[in-house]
Amino acid sequence: MSVYVHNPDFAWPAVDNTHIVIAEPVHSFVYDKDFDYRFRKTFLHRLQRRLTQIVMFGIALPVCRVRYALRIRGRENVRKYREMTKQKGKITVCNHTAEWDTLFVLRTLGRPAEFPIWQEGAESSSGTMYRCAGGLPMPKHDPRGMVYAFRAMKEVVREGKWLHVFPEAACWPFYPAVRNFEPGVFRIAVEEGLPVLPMGVRYRPATGLYRWFKKHPLAEISVGEPLAPDPSLPKKEAVEDLRRRCMLSVMHLIGIGNEEENARIRTGLKTRDSRL
Repeated sequence: MSVYVHNPDFAWPAVDNTHIVIAEPVHSFVYDKDFDYRFRKTFLHRLQRRLTQIVMFGIALPVCRVRYALRIRGRENVRKYREMTKQKGKITVCNHTAEWDTLFVLRTLGRPAEFPIWQEGAESSSGTMYRCAGGLPMPKHDPRGMVYAFRAMKEVVREGKWLHVFPEAACWPFYPAVRNFEPGVFRIAVEEGLPVLPMGVRYRPATGLYRWFKKHPLAEISVGEPLAPDPSLPKKEAVEDLRRRCMLSVMHLIGIGNEEENARIRTGLKTRDSRL
């Protein structure tokens, strides 16, 4: 498979987890132990979440599939993963390359999931919508709040629910390679003894009617084989081993053969001056 570069003239940030779009804050929260990270402590919050899920699965996900002519490959691995984990919690990871890629994932899973969102997103004008959809705020500017946020993520899997994470930690629209994965979700997987299901999103040029009406490319999401932590390794090494295996799996899923090829693709892309 060849890798499609949608906009070869775009200059990407020099630092991997830099956000390209910065949302203006309209909310201000105190991220302490009483903050409702999972947006479910009150009846109103639970009702808002339920209504949002109905709208997402009834309207937004079908629209998403049409808008991106979304192809889904490897869905049998989702079924395999569900059989493997049974009543346990579930963890998926994916590269983060579109504002709509959370919908790609939900469309593939066919069920709700909870997922971390950065503080800027949670505090933006769309923050309530993101949280109703399953977003868990990650207050990166508040170390104590991050501890509580990770506890909330662990609660998700301990309750047997689905946790999805974009370990690249920032959305770079239509980026053709894989960026560095942050270790947090893999630490949770190792500590909870859970396998991780990797996914990869890749793009293709718009064809047919899409060429006339769409400025963005068309999308494909692929699901890989579940990857389990290595119980023979010490915790720190097990986290790093799982992180690297998941990164390599996502590379393969988007048509990149190995880390060296991924590095060559990245080197060939333009980057912004890190001082800007």
